[in-house]
Amino acid sequence: MAVKRKSTSSFSAFQNRFRKVIRDPLNRNNPLNLNDKQLKTIYNGISPVIETSIFAEMERVMTAIQTSLDAVSERVDKNINLVSYINNDINLNRIVMHITSNFQSLPEQRINILMVHNKAYQILEDNLFGEAFVGNNGFQKAYQLHEELLKLFHSRYHDLLFEGNVLDTDEKVESTVIEKSVQSYDVTIREVQEGGENG
Repeated sequence: MAVKRKSTSSFSAFQNRFRKVIRDPLNRNNPLNLNDKQLKTIYNGISPVIETSIFAEMERVMTAIQTSLDAVSERVDKNINLVSYINNDINLNRIVMHITSNFQSLPEQRINILMVHNKAYQILEDNLFGEAFVGNNGFQKAYQLHEELLKLFHSRYHDLLFEGNVLDTDEKVESTVIEKSVQSYDVTIREVQEGGENG
């Protein structure tokens, strides 16, 4: 019976904290109003991956939830209310998968540190801003392609989390996010080089 009380109070603490800190990504002034069933689904999804206790990890859990909801809001139509989107059980389960993967993974900002030391990225960056590419296509085109590559890194990171992949080491982030993105983007850059500025 004591275990049940502890579990209930853990959920209550989670529920209270969620309602105080989690904001609607489309309107940061408003808390995100989810019903108890939805909160229980999120809580039941995240609980098994918490190694200590919900009390000890509460702020990390809330950060994972907020960043996951931000990622969701970037992917859904801006005219769709996030609460309505979450009302669909399939969508809610995808969000819970992202939250649990996100909680266990290195923060997204780690990409920015790792990419500058990654050989595949350095080679691509050197080619992109090299004399030949810039001479044929202009600096603006090189800059635009570089910005698109950076967006691709972050998009791929979230795609992997939505699939349930845990990116908990530098090696995983480098191989599955940075290097896979560079490989696919290398083709785009070659096409531009072959076709000139209109390529």
